[in-house]
Amino acid sequence: MQIQTATDLGVMIRSRRESLAIKQGDLASIAGIDQGNLSKIERGNAKATLETYLRLCKALGIDILAEPRA
Repeated sequence: MQIQTATDLGVMIRSRRESLAIKQGDLASIAGIDQGNLSKIERGNAKATLETYLRLCKALGIDILAEPRA
């Protein structure tokens, strides 16, 4: 999946979390963020720092690959 916006990444995070049957509060705790903030990130109502996205993705086993555009 190609991520174009922070909202796209939030949707991916939520989808992966749900597919792994991880509760929102548990993921928030693992990533060291507030559950309310995670909820907003997943819905696209809040943007997070790159560090927060990286922690969430690491906890969910999502690899982030950055490639230069052609």
